[in-house]
Amino acid sequence: MAEIKDAPKQAPFEAERLFEQPHEAISFYSDYAQVIHTGPEVVVQFYETIPGNPVPLGQIPKVTTRLRATIMLSVPHAKNLGTLLMERIGEIK
Repeated sequence: MAEIKDAPKQAPFEAERLFEQPHEAISFYSDYAQVIHTGPEVVVQFYETIPGNPVPLGQIPKVTTRLRATIMLSVPHAKNLGTLLMERIGEIK
């Protein structure tokens, strides 16, 4: 009969993380976003607004909202991101 043994306990380990931004990475300004919760993941879509031509009085009656990026996150990562965003803008102390 086989004997079941517990895995040996290891001390917590933290990897050194190096951040980089390769030339194919995108950076852009977004003034509109939407968030969709699909169940197992959270989808965040970032858009930019492109103004149309102004009318004679100077108003811009039509804008185009163009999708720039779609990011899919696990639910725990999305919760962490939400908390970090709220902390940075001062909503959570």
